Amino acid sequence: MKKYFLIAALVTGLLILSLSSVQASDPGFKFGYIDLQKVMALSSQGGVAKGKMQAKQEELRAELQTKQAEISVMKEELERQGMMLSPEKRQEKENEYQKMVRDFKIFVSDSEKDMKALEGEFLKKMLKELEVVTAEFGKSGKYHLILEKRSGIIYADESQDISDELIKAYNNWVENNQKKEKK
Repeated sequence: MKKYFLIAALVTGLLILSLSSVQASDPGFKFGYIDLQKVMALSSQGGVAKGKMQAKQEELRAELQTKQAEISVMKEELERQGMMLSPEKRQEKENEYQKMVRDFKIFVSDSEKDMKALEGEFLKKMLKELEVVTAEFGKSGKYHLILEKRSGIIYADESQDISDELIKAYNNWVENNQKKEKK
């Protein structure tokens, strides 16, 4: 695994070096890179996604707390009344308590899966949109190449970072598409 990462990093580094020399010899060659995480975090759509994720997380957290409280009440009740109950009733209560605990664990697991699925859904949608916006941005800006910072770039001059411009372009694209959808 480390070997493949090293090879990918080396190839990317050589690519950037060769592109730098091409750009130096051909002033018409233009390239830049973006920090995809920054673009996704600071764009308007990233804010919307983050807000929806937090709302869902709060909803699930409230439900988890309610279920935890129910389990605690059941446990206290079982401990308080345990000695006074007949063996059959006690076993019935213990089974009910264990079922609540199992259901709680399943709910926690399902909640985590739901959150990951929701995050994946937002990520997929944004990546698809960013692909379109980056292509439009690259064409209009006459870029020959746009790279993603975390996909093997070891070093690049910060003057080549076009993340902020892409965020603006993405926000404008989203705004224009929302206007079109409302019409």
